[in-house]
Amino acid sequence: MRKDCGIMNLSFCTYREKVLGCWLGKAVGGTLGGPYEGQDGPLNLRFYKPVPKEMLPNDDLDLQVVWLETIRRCGLPVDRRTLADAWLRHLQCWPDEYGVACRNLTHGIYPPASGAFDNSFTAGMGSAIRSEIWACLAPGDPELAASLAREDACVDHAGEGIHAEVFLATLESAAFVETDIQKLLDLALAAIPGESRVARAISDTRDWWAASLDWQQVRKEVLFKYGSPNFTDVAQNLAFTVLGWLAGAPDFGAAICTAVNCGKDTDCTGATLGALLGILDPKGIPAKWLKPIGRDLVLSPCITSLTSAATLDEFTDRVAALALDVLDYYGSSVCLVDAHDPSAEEPPMASPRLPTADAVALDNVVAPNEALIATEPLVVNLVYPRDIAFVPGEMQDCQIAVSNPGDDTAHVELSLRGGDGWDVESPGQPFDLAPGESTVFMLSITPPPARAVRTCWNPLRLRFTVNGLPWTLTAGLPLTIPWRRWELDEWPEARCPDLPANAGICEVPGHTQPLPEGVTAFATDVKIPARKTVRILALAPRPTKVWLDYELAFSHDAPPAVPAFHRCGTTGKDVYLHAGWHRVIIAVEHGDPGELFFGLGDGETWDWIRHVEWRLPCEEEE
Repeated sequence: MRKDCGIMNLSFCTYREKVLGCWLGKAVGGTLGGPYEGQDGPLNLRFYKPVPKEMLPNDDLDLQVVWLETIRRCGLPVDRRTLADAWLRHLQCWPDEYGVACRNLTHGIYPPASGAFDNSFTAGMGSAIRSEIWACLAPGDPELAASLAREDACVDHAGEGIHAEVFLATLESAAFVETDIQKLLDLALAAIPGESRVARAISDTRDWWAASLDWQQVRKEVLFKYGSPNFTDVAQNLAFTVLGWLAGAPDFGAAICTAVNCGKDTDCTGATLGALLGILDPKGIPAKWLKPIGRDLVLSPCITSLTSAATLDEFTDRVAALALDVLDYYGSSVCLVDAHDPSAEEPPMASPRLPTADAVALDNVVAPNEALIATEPLVVNLVYPRDIAFVPGEMQDCQIAVSNPGDDTAHVELSLRGGDGWDVESPGQPFDLAPGESTVFMLSITPPPARAVRTCWNPLRLRFTVNGLPWTLTAGLPLTIPWRRWELDEWPEARCPDLPANAGICEVPGHTQPLPEGVTAFATDVKIPARKTVRILALAPRPTKVWLDYELAFSHDAPPAVPAFHRCGTTGKDVYLHAGWHRVIIAVEHGDPGELFFGLGDGETWDWIRHVEWRLPCEEEE
């Protein structure tokens, strides 16, 4: 039984009631907003429409169930590498940043790099909607909640997306012990950079609401200053969440309806605000909102290989039991008093994997080109070049950081090896690491020359011997995507442009490249690993035409769109392709500056085709 030794004591009974309120509010708000996800608004909802017979499954809650079961199974600390493994094991849906992260992880690019590299959705809502689990595991300890949220968010986000989850986790954790709206907002804003879009959007929303007390007018102001073509953008959606709170509280129904009626990512705004209100006042959720959804925990079909709680009550009990371990492990000043003994839980919580979290915890500023490769028996981080992707034939410098999280000195030998054709320097001499000690060494990596095929899996093999025990790790070394680019004299009507011998060569660190002025053509060769229906997406802010194997595949006049396979509209097309090499040629009309995105997805699942390979096209191969 834990001692009542915290600087801040919270009643376990009250705490559990608030956690249950959190999940009930989450389910209510997500079920209200779910049918209207992506609609611009304003809407005019006052209650569920349609009235449900159970809670709608929603990734807002799905992933938090996955995180809970992952931590219970793997043990503490909460770290980005363990959460990354859970993405690949349990998630079978890939919209937006989820798909990008899973693609990167498949290629051996681990977090935080997995969330930053080649990701057009770093500012999406996908991590913000997962914040409640960290608040519930660190109630009344917003700094700890923010630290845990950072580990989560960086798997599939960077920058604004991380700030959004940190803001919400801080806010929700503090809501266990504070009820004043303005104090809570001040505290949460202090946890993220003041110059971030998220912080500015929330601060402006507070000012606009104070000046007008008209939510529809404030909504217009938010969209004018922070509106985005991506309906999941965090700045506009967190602003709508806060607006619903300011305009509707303490009336639960009025608050969540206001947030949802603003439009955009309505399931997320409703669910997030519902969860917050459930923490603040669990008894404030009216029975009319609870009765239609019941208490069953309903997960999306895409969540697999998981034995989860059957009800929200059972889920609450598992969260509460884990919170006791989390607060103790991290040395929190918060103590949940009058709690039962968590060692009596069935099944019991796994033992901690590391003595403390110090060796793996992220700094407040997350480096986007860093990757946590391993956490035990040594903590190993790889620091990539700035753009992460390697340019063929060019030597680039990296860093390997190794820490000893254990209680005994580690005698370490390390050798490095890349794939065939890669030149990788070895660090050389063995070294010793005392407990808690770290070391960093530089290495230089040179990929094969530009004419080689750009393989999708390029492993860096790290062969350790730690106190005589051999241990091997791998990390991915992504290559740039090769394009030929040339200026066209005129806009091609139908005929595919010829690839000239003097076309320029562009090495692009990902699927997005800047557009030059004028009418421009681009060419690359791609290899599809198996015959399938491929969703080809080519997105630019100008009229665009795409030829596949010299046949016009599709064209568009630059409609508003985002680079997402499941909602690409006329900027993409499904084409049945045989396995092997295909030539892609794209023409983009002159016009506004911007970027060209080109990607290949599965036409049925909307996942990235993760095993595409590329090569530099040559004019004689036509």
